[in-house]
Amino acid sequence: MAEVTAVITQESAKISCNFEQVEKALQDKLSEYKGAVFTEDSKPMAKKTVASLRADKKNFSDNLREEKKKYMKPWDDFEAQAKRLISMYDEPIDFINGQVQAFEENRIAKKRELISQIYEELVPADLSGYIPLKRIYNQKWENATTKEKDIRNEISSAAEKVQKDIATISAMESASESNALLAYRTNLDITEAVSHINAYERQKQEILAREQERIRREEEERVRREERERMLAEQRAREEKEAAIRQAEMERQEALRRAEVEKAEALRRAELVRQEEARRAEEEKAAAVEQARAEAAQEAIDNLIPDMENEEETFFCNCNVIVTKKQKEALELYMSSVGIEWEWV
Repeated sequence: MAEVTAVITQESAKISCNFEQVEKALQDKLSEYKGAVFTEDSKPMAKKTVASLRADKKNFSDNLREEKKKYMKPWDDFEAQAKRLISMYDEPIDFINGQVQAFEENRIAKKRELISQIYEELVPADLSGYIPLKRIYNQKWENATTKEKDIRNEISSAAEKVQKDIATISAMESASESNALLAYRTNLDITEAVSHINAYERQKQEILAREQERIRREEEERVRREERERMLAEQRAREEKEAAIRQAEMERQEALRRAEVEKAEALRRAELVRQEEARRAEEEKAAAVEQARAEAAQEAIDNLIPDMENEEETFFCNCNVIVTKKQKEALELYMSSVGIEWEWV
């Protein structure tokens, strides 16, 4: 069957319009009104002119649309027929392409199976969590032009890189290794994983430094606290000692005072006793003297009483005596009581 190719040809169509005439008329009208100043009186004429121009513009636009429809009708009819023919190409294309696609899908399925086998062969199980096949899968591996050797090289290179990166992370011997491996598993970026470890180590050093500083400050505070407590204890001891000394001195002074008081009281009592004894002695002495005086006076009185039976001769006596006021009064009383006539000169 001879191949038939669609060939589109067209004859030039002619469309005309009096563009120059219309343009000149518009330019003349624009020149006529350009720079004009409308007033209240000329306003009706201006509105009439605007309405006329708008009507001309609308007529021109409507005429353009109508003529375009007339001009495009042959093309629209032609295009509809062409599109119908174009759609007829799809049936043989789909039929043939379906078989080709089936062949291609079968080829790609076998290639994918080969890729899976190569992956399982070259990637250890402990790396599958880092580089699952879908993560390193290259769509170009499915191309018929991509050789098995190239696929092996790419998968092997990916596995070797991950092994090397994991070894690098492990060699840093950081407590944050597990977190770094998790970060590396996310994007396979060794730089970020190493940065994670470095950041962790810096943070750990900062934490350690802060902890050491805290311990140092606590130790200094403990030493200062103990020193304050020692000084306070010494101060309390001094104060207690001074208080004890003051208390002992007060007690000594109080004991001395009490002793002085007791001594003074004893002396006072002794003096009272002595005075009482002296008073009693004086009283006894005075009583004895008084008794003796009374007895002597009585004897003198008895001797002075005239004995009627044996009357004696009387005498006139003039003597000087030294007596106290009380003795004087007693002497006066005595002399009067015994009948002696007397007078002071």
